[in-house]
Amino acid sequence: MARLARPRRYHRILVPNGSAAGTTETPDRSVARCTELEADVADRDPSGALSPRNDPSLSSSAVTEAPSDSAFARHEASLVADYTEFVVPTGARRSNFRMLLTFGSMQLVFGAVLVGYDARFQGLSLGRLIGAMAIAATAMTLYCIGSANVGAFVGQTHAVTTRGIFGWLGSGIVSLLLVIDGMGFYLFTVLFVVTLFTALIGTLPAVSFLTAVLALVMIFNNYFGFTGLQRFAQYVAVPVIALWGLYAVIRAFTSGMSHLSAIPHTASPSSTLFVAGAMIGLSTWGNEPDICKASRWNIPTIAIPYFLGAFLFPIMGYLVAVLANNSNFAPSIRYLANFTLFGAAAVMMIVLLVNQWAVQDGNLYIAINGAQNLLSWIPRWRREYTVVGLGLAAAGLTYVLPSLTRTFNIVTGIGAVTVPVASTIMALDVFVLPRLWGLRRPLHRVASWNELAIGNWPGIVALVAGTAVGAITGGLIPGTSGFGVTYVGSPPIQAWATGAVVYLLLVWPIARRRNARQLLGYSKVKELPETVSAGPGHG
Repeated sequence: MARLARPRRYHRILVPNGSAAGTTETPDRSVARCTELEADVADRDPSGALSPRNDPSLSSSAVTEAPSDSAFARHEASLVADYTEFVVPTGARRSNFRMLLTFGSMQLVFGAVLVGYDARFQGLSLGRLIGAMAIAATAMTLYCIGSANVGAFVGQTHAVTTRGIFGWLGSGIVSLLLVIDGMGFYLFTVLFVVTLFTALIGTLPAVSFLTAVLALVMIFNNYFGFTGLQRFAQYVAVPVIALWGLYAVIRAFTSGMSHLSAIPHTASPSSTLFVAGAMIGLSTWGNEPDICKASRWNIPTIAIPYFLGAFLFPIMGYLVAVLANNSNFAPSIRYLANFTLFGAAAVMMIVLLVNQWAVQDGNLYIAINGAQNLLSWIPRWRREYTVVGLGLAAAGLTYVLPSLTRTFNIVTGIGAVTVPVASTIMALDVFVLPRLWGLRRPLHRVASWNELAIGNWPGIVALVAGTAVGAITGGLIPGTSGFGVTYVGSPPIQAWATGAVVYLLLVWPIARRRNARQLLGYSKVKELPETVSAGPGHG
């Protein structure tokens, strides 16, 4: 599955006496010292948000004063990773082209081949597959216009934005869903990479042990903040794999498709909406604000990767299934290498490994941000502890994973009906409620836990309702008769729509009440004038 680039790690700058007198962003890994003039400049956050020096409400995990005689404590106090506790300043926003590459690395992924490949043996024609992908791409683009631009508008990660919108209870629920979602896709990708390796180089020894080791090793980039692989994926691997996919599709069509209409018979063929739902689950991350917090409001950078990703590799997978005529996915990968790369399995393995490893950075990044938000109240809790803990958990869970296809269906199903429902509610809260009822939350900075209300009850109810509808209609509840069997309509779209409608219906009678902000779980963060609170993404 596709996922996100890991931005550079940033550090807090301290004055010589060790107090956190000023904050700025510097890519240097050492703890720098700043003069009073530098501290004053550091306080001037170009986003309009309060800097840590003037903001006493930042969480204790983000701001810690260190004694002057302790270099280690000073270093611990200086670490601020990836703006996870702060608003991204306007000056640190990335260009639209850079975001196009980032989002492209999330959507143009080889895992989408499995969608088209399975569709062939699930009884779908190529025409119905294309129709399913059109539905998926349109739904994902419309959803993401709201979700991704929440990040661009407020400049915060998904997890910490939920504090101000859902309250501490709702934020905890969404953060837990982020962990489940991210870890689910992380485990699927580990299994997918092992399957690719087995197909390309042959049977692996001690495959269960190697799978667990791979799950642990793949935390490397997130632990060390290494971005080289992600840059290589964006600037080299993604263009190469896209051109290769295009070449494979063209060659497959020109090599003779005499068997294209001879669709394999299956006792229970899948519906068009089922295949569309698989693509939606694969490509809808839910945590789009994490990716777009460093971007500017933009729609083409979202739509282009979605449509390319939804059509290129699923169609490629379908055509490979036609030519290989083998319902077992692994041998067909070897066939694909022989067919498109003249047997250069090693080259294919390297490119796919880079592509999937870059995806893993994003998968784990989702889980890290969710877990870090849950654990941020613990004094001196470090992000590295979270990374290692999740890596060890993933290694252990590899021993209980079902088959690749079953894992894929479960993970994409859960991923599509949980966090995206929360993101849909967040988009309504940020963009729709102000226009309908003038309700604007103070989201110009990250709220600390002690500033939060218990919960935004309409938001929490809407989240539970939307997720429940998606889980029931998608057959995702273990222990029920419909688990893994039921699939009614389009569970992802039904889940998002339910969450949105329930939220608006619950807010409607509350909006005109004097205590509306209290009932909607507003934080204690002071509101800024209209010109400032319009959002840091619109400077």
